[in-house]
Amino acid sequence: MSQKNPDLLHVSSITYRAVLLGIILIPFNSYWILHLSYIWDSNRPTSLALLFNVLFTLIALMAINAPLRRFRPKFAFTQTELLTIYAMLCQASVFAGRDMIQVLIPLMSNGFWYATIENEWAQLFHQYLPSWLVVENQEILRGFYEGQSTFYLHAQIRAWLMPVLIWVGFCLLLGMTMLCINILLRKQWQEYEKLTYPIAQIPYEMTRAEEGMRFFRHRVMWLGVGIAAILNLLYSLHQINPSFPAIPLYRSIPMSEKPWNAMNNPGFRISFFPFAIGVGFLIPLDLGFSCWFFHLFWHFQRIIGSIFGWRGAIGFPREMAQIRGVWMGLFVFTMWMGRKHFSRVLWHLFSSRVGVDDIGEALRYRTAAFGAAFGLILIVLFCVQMGMSLWFAILFFVLYFAMSVTITRIRAELGPPAHDLYNAGPDLLLTDALGTRRIGPRNLSAMSMFFWLNHLSYRAHPMPHQLEALKLAHQTRFNSFHLIFALGLAILVGAFSAAWGHLHLSYQVGLEQARSWYARAALNRLAGWLYNPSETSISGLIYTVGGFIFAVSLLLLRLRFIQWPLHPVGYVVSSWWTFTGLWFPLLISWTIKRILLSYSGVRGYRRTVPFFLGLVIGDVIVASIISILGLVFKFRVVYLSW
Repeated sequence: MSQKNPDLLHVSSITYRAVLLGIILIPFNSYWILHLSYIWDSNRPTSLALLFNVLFTLIALMAINAPLRRFRPKFAFTQTELLTIYAMLCQASVFAGRDMIQVLIPLMSNGFWYATIENEWAQLFHQYLPSWLVVENQEILRGFYEGQSTFYLHAQIRAWLMPVLIWVGFCLLLGMTMLCINILLRKQWQEYEKLTYPIAQIPYEMTRAEEGMRFFRHRVMWLGVGIAAILNLLYSLHQINPSFPAIPLYRSIPMSEKPWNAMNNPGFRISFFPFAIGVGFLIPLDLGFSCWFFHLFWHFQRIIGSIFGWRGAIGFPREMAQIRGVWMGLFVFTMWMGRKHFSRVLWHLFSSRVGVDDIGEALRYRTAAFGAAFGLILIVLFCVQMGMSLWFAILFFVLYFAMSVTITRIRAELGPPAHDLYNAGPDLLLTDALGTRRIGPRNLSAMSMFFWLNHLSYRAHPMPHQLEALKLAHQTRFNSFHLIFALGLAILVGAFSAAWGHLHLSYQVGLEQARSWYARAALNRLAGWLYNPSETSISGLIYTVGGFIFAVSLLLLRLRFIQWPLHPVGYVVSSWWTFTGLWFPLLISWTIKRILLSYSGVRGYRRTVPFFLGLVIGDVIVASIISILGLVFKFRVVYLSW
């Protein structure tokens, strides 16, 4: 790529072949994700912070690179190329994942296919759904929902093409706006606050040329690979064919008696996933403790609520209402900690007398700020064209981007293995604060079309992966300006290939035979809002304010007492379903790490890190190979090991 920014002449360029290979791999990657999570309802590649499908692709490229480095060194991939491909696949994967495009495509038609005389959807909200964003024709939709058909007919392609292209364009606009915001955040978090970016360190360490090869020669690392591979293989073979011996890596414990049955939602589980144990060993000790402790504390709250009858009376503990307050507390605290840098950047935008050092950034701060503001304006105009009120569109997306910044901060500082902020987004925050009656049916209908952005998509979020890519670019000194274009292409190709793959598979299999209820939940909720308009939820706001105060109190205690062990991030990420399978592996890894640091010190900890990375790698390799074999040889892969 030709150099565009004179401030970046001292860094290495991203090569055309790396970008081209990334683009070629993205459609296959999207198709793989769709089979795993949409068709099979098996491994959920985008439910965790570290995307196992992308990590496997990186391992495969490194395996190809080993003989190239030895026999044809000039053809071998450099670390810059490997990390570019990794960053592109991460960005494409989150859009193709279970929580975004896989919800968006059904959302474009669910309101019409499931409309009946009894539910009165046609009268309630059809007039508020813009025709240029949805597909209404029942005959076109029959094959999509029932299967045994093909997408490749003129009528089908014509009906879907325009709304799909518009939504793909919106994905690109959203992603590029986030990228501009990340450029404004990077220096404060990476250089001033020295955040550790635990998730990004795994691909970085693996791809370091000499050190990376030394890493793969560690015997202790291969011991971890072997243990994880054997456990995962036996577990997976039993899932595929029950005649194989069972390895109880995952056990759900249903509770039938009060008050213990309060734990059944989201569930109480004991698991022994090598992948989760390995990732948990790499995160800071206080976060590991906070995650498993607060997960049990959430269950404790549910039990207390059941004992005193508060769950039925006042909804205690109202997990998601609390979480909304906690993430807002984290956001406010984050902005306060970086107030000097952010204020300098802000003054720099309007005055040439106030200078900031933005040399080496992917974009100049003025350009990045203009891009973020212009992106937000275009997003708001898009919403207004959909039928949203201007004030509501601004409020909704300001809250959405604030939450996105908070999730990105969580990943950059502490790197938890998952961040499942289920139902904690701006949609329910606004309905609690304003009431559905005040918001109105037109705004509620338009907001429901963004269900794919603010229901479950916080566990597979584009913005943290972008910041980690910028971190890797600055850490390895490759051109972050070029990276912007590579990530933009990844979003475009990833979103479009995922939409195409979803339509291709749905017309073959039928949406009703696959995992399809997520999108329908948005319309059921919308119908409930319109049937029974509500006023401001005082109780919901009280829980939200309580969560805010709780988060800020914990953060202040951490500032006051260096050894304070509880972090509000553990509280915000551990409340719901994803952590039911993660809390016990984190307890295991935290216990081992605590003992090692107490008796062997940092030196003993560093010696054991390759073993736990081996657990991650072994789990990833076996799970990925089995799922690929299932895709090639047409056998169904049920649940693998996470």
